[in-house]
Amino acid sequence: MEQKNTQAKKIRIAALVILMLFPLIYLFYKTKGLPENALAIETATVQAPSSDIAVLEKAVAEKPTFDNLVNLSMAYINNKMPGKSIDHLDRAIELNPTSAIAYNNLGVAYTMMQQYQNGIDACTKALQLDSTFQLAKNNLKWAGDEKRKVLEAIKTEEQIPQNKRDVAFWSEYGLNYFKIGEYDKSIEAWNKIFELDVKNTGALNSIGTAFMMKKQVDDAIALYKKALELEPGNQLAKNNFAWALEEKEKTAK
Repeated sequence: MEQKNTQAKKIRIAALVILMLFPLIYLFYKTKGLPENALAIETATVQAPSSDIAVLEKAVAEKPTFDNLVNLSMAYINNKMPGKSIDHLDRAIELNPTSAIAYNNLGVAYTMMQQYQNGIDACTKALQLDSTFQLAKNNLKWAGDEKRKVLEAIKTEEQIPQNKRDVAFWSEYGLNYFKIGEYDKSIEAWNKIFELDVKNTGALNSIGTAFMMKKQVDDAIALYKKALELEPGNQLAKNNFAWALEEKEKTAK
């Protein structure tokens, strides 16, 4: 626990990307450990070893079936790359919207990414589809427990006097609200950073990402552009800008 707390304190808003996992996403932290037997597979689906990721990616590229998508997403998760699994699980759910297994695994991925409310929502959906699904019950408890820890952290942060609320405070405070899906509150907190540092590109990236979660893609694009105007070499802003443009293109189709 002490080690996890130490890692959490090292979160920096200027490095909001998942550690070497998914370059188009925004939070920089080590993912939560995967509980034993957290994932589920279809009866006919065999989980491939982690060394087969390239093979699985090729299989999905050639034949994006439900089983292939779930197999690849599980390989990403098992290799601590949960961010890369999200799109594949979403695609799997489009193919089979009644799959409790896909929703359970989506909940695992989100919880590993510390997006606890999204994890809760996905596991809840899995249980709506299959109320006897014990893995989903376990994972729902896992996500719920982690969310409660964040809520306790927020309570502690709210006791900090106004005159001691610096950039680091507002960065972490906003991030905690982001973790529990309170995107408006995270935006409000991150906007406070500009009162202390008007050119803070980390805050621009963070707020842009919250807008992405709210499906306000154009607002996010405007913020990523502003970050790049202030700091043309900002790789995070470049990645997020590309991500936002990609999402906008998807919605335009």
